[in-house]
Amino acid sequence: MDPSAYFQPFDVYGNRITSASLAISVNGKTVHTSTNSAIKTDDQSYLVFGTTPDVTGGVVFGGYGIGDDDLGYNDFKAMETAGVSAEDSWLMLLADEPLASAEQSLLNTEDGKPSAWTTSRFRKISTVASIAKPSGILLVVDSSPLFQDSVAEAAARAAASRSQGVGSLSLEPRTGGGRRRSFPPVFAISTSFADQILQTTGRSIQSIQSEINSSLQPQVFAVDGVELTGSIEQDSFQAQTENVVAFIEGSDPKLKDEYLVISSQYDHIGMSDTGDEDGINNGADDDGSGTVTILEIAEAFVKAKADGVGPRRSILFLNVAGEEKGLLGSAYYADIEPIIPLEKTVTNLNIDMIGRIDPTHPGEGSDYVYIIGSNLISQELHDINQRINKLVGINIDLNERFNSKDDPNQFYRRSDHWNFGKHNIPFIFFFTGTHEDYHGVDDEPEKIEYDRMARIGQLIFATAWQIANQDNRPAVSGTGFN
Repeated sequence: MDPSAYFQPFDVYGNRITSASLAISVNGKTVHTSTNSAIKTDDQSYLVFGTTPDVTGGVVFGGYGIGDDDLGYNDFKAMETAGVSAEDSWLMLLADEPLASAEQSLLNTEDGKPSAWTTSRFRKISTVASIAKPSGILLVVDSSPLFQDSVAEAAARAAASRSQGVGSLSLEPRTGGGRRRSFPPVFAISTSFADQILQTTGRSIQSIQSEINSSLQPQVFAVDGVELTGSIEQDSFQAQTENVVAFIEGSDPKLKDEYLVISSQYDHIGMSDTGDEDGINNGADDDGSGTVTILEIAEAFVKAKADGVGPRRSILFLNVAGEEKGLLGSAYYADIEPIIPLEKTVTNLNIDMIGRIDPTHPGEGSDYVYIIGSNLISQELHDINQRINKLVGINIDLNERFNSKDDPNQFYRRSDHWNFGKHNIPFIFFFTGTHEDYHGVDDEPEKIEYDRMARIGQLIFATAWQIANQDNRPAVSGTGFN
């Protein structure tokens, strides 16, 4: 068979960042500008990510940007109590949490070590973006005992990494708008740059940080008289990529025109500039664990069909490109060119990161999988998964920790099931959580929990088997999440 028969090609439109700048204006007068690019860097700021070309607004200081009552500290509640809103403004945050040292937190962490609000940078940023809804985010990085390099050194690495990568991608040219997911620009800044922004308040980063750390009481306020402008310059290009698709036809003459889609992503985040170390982000968990599991599930269904007991409904195995760039492959499939009509798609089972253990997982042991979205559209689908887990003797903890539209991590919209769910197609997102190597160069195969991953794969296969063979498709009963 021609291997290209498994490809669903599509075009993407990219933007590579060439330079980024931040300008401080006090009472209408520009007092400082910080610029960084692939050629020139300074010791004041660097762009972490974000692509919005121009953002101008006031500035709000939001403390550490932590909202966690279990840790005894909540900046978001403090902002609400003080009547301080970061909407349409830049939100300045300290990059870590109250720390006694690089190894010791002042908050109520279980082991006394820094929490995920410090160790998982994206958790803080995504939560802040979701809850506070700022136009841009400023992270004061060199006030942290964890920050090893100068801002200039980090800026140079960030610029070099941008020059190696593809930049942002979308399914339409920039003028097309439409499907690109917007995210506020995130800049890392030095304490000296932050102090210039705070000059009208008479306060400094050091004094504020000392006050918070000694009292463990949030300090949040609007910075009067100051306006900040962030500018990002980019080059545009067009390229082609593809989803990888395989198909098993159902055995039932009537039901074979209905389809179950099992999906994962096969892309990752590329290279990181780590000096002399290996800079390849292999993504063994994110999402090598999902793509490998799909291959195993597909093999099991093929063997069943060869033995004369194939699924009654048809099954589409979908490995998508561009998840890390905005769920692009699944958006192309669901919004532009669905190989199978969406009205004939009965369920999506999406697998993204099931190979590692989330260190913040509640409870003891590792025999769990987070299930997300299972009852948002179809309570029956949720019940099938629960029943099958017990019926076939797998008995994994089907943990619903993140199964909520109000979850601040917003995992329910951060993987490819989103593009099926928005069309009111029932779905389950199988996920075991982030960890210290999330989106890092140390997400390597030797760290995968293979036996547990296989058990989760067996659960997904058994759930898929039930859906593919029962008389009726899972009933749509919920309100969805549009």
